[in-house]
Amino acid sequence: MEKTLIWLIVIVIVLIGGYYLFFNKQPVSGEEIKIGVPFVLSGDGAAWGENAQKGVNLAVEEINKKGGVNGRKIDVIYENTEGEAKKAVSAYQKLVSVDKVEAILGPLLQTETASVAPLIAKDNIPVIAPSYAAIQNRPNPRNPLLIWMDPTIEAGRMAEYVFKQGIRKMGVIGTLDSWENEVSEAFAEKFKSLGGEVVVKEIVQPDTSDVKLNITRIVNEKPEAIFLGTYFQFIQSLKMVGDLGYKGKLYSIEVDSYLANETKSISSGLRFIAPDFYTSDFMKKFEEKYGQKPGIPAGQAYDAMNILISLLAQAKDKERVLDLMAKLENYKGVSGNIVLTEDHKTLFPTAVFEIQDGQFVKVE
Repeated sequence: MEKTLIWLIVIVIVLIGGYYLFFNKQPVSGEEIKIGVPFVLSGDGAAWGENAQKGVNLAVEEINKKGGVNGRKIDVIYENTEGEAKKAVSAYQKLVSVDKVEAILGPLLQTETASVAPLIAKDNIPVIAPSYAAIQNRPNPRNPLLIWMDPTIEAGRMAEYVFKQGIRKMGVIGTLDSWENEVSEAFAEKFKSLGGEVVVKEIVQPDTSDVKLNITRIVNEKPEAIFLGTYFQFIQSLKMVGDLGYKGKLYSIEVDSYLANETKSISSGLRFIAPDFYTSDFMKKFEEKYGQKPGIPAGQAYDAMNILISLLAQAKDKERVLDLMAKLENYKGVSGNIVLTEDHKTLFPTAVFEIQDGQFVKVE
């Protein structure tokens, strides 16, 4: 009887110990840190996603060469969202449920980020995204932590710049995509508040195949300048502007090398606002690795990964990571001093650039 009791006690102790070890397992040196990265890698936004992917890979390569995070190497698992909200949700769910990642970097587009934000709040998994989503679409304003310039402020800065150039009559073309609509509306409202006039504002579907009527309406009003608040319809709109023989000024927001190359014959002279040039050492490292200059959002994705890595290095569990995310106020990265305000806006240094034969030249 006494031996039986002793064995029962031993079994209970072993079971309790096993339960504790299983459910309170701490990462050990040598184990990989799995980070999920849902990026748009095909479709209309592929060039954007590929630039971001290169920035992430460069950051991970550098940290792994130094031994990883507390002795643990970074293992990145990519999922292609194809730029669609539903697929962003599916990618997120796979990374969390199947791949069991410890954190996520991404997605990239506003519609994608807004679609996964409620799931992130429910799962309480740390997410940093080189993206933007309106505050009303984020149940937890600091998770995902957004490493992208607030578009209303950026568009407002561009409106101020255009007004200072002496422009008083504008035409605006944008789309119903949430980010592009917000940009177009913010630019128009700021320009009008300064005393300018928006003679025509055309907002189209992001996937429309014909903008001839919309651009014709703008050109017929003879504005001094046109603001293209769109990525999806940038190429088609600009080509139509050229076909109609418009001779006024052209302005935009966050033009990348893909757009510039696709409109090389007609975009020279167009000025746009975007995050300022990256630091020279990042430019050099990127060109050495990929044989090309980094475009947006390569530097922002690089910074986002380094922010995530720095937080993981300070924390032993996701609750501590989330606490650090909530307290982060600024980060000095390759894309400048990133400021996270108390009202949950993200600010970057921005600059105005001009396209000259497909190349970007900083003008202010």
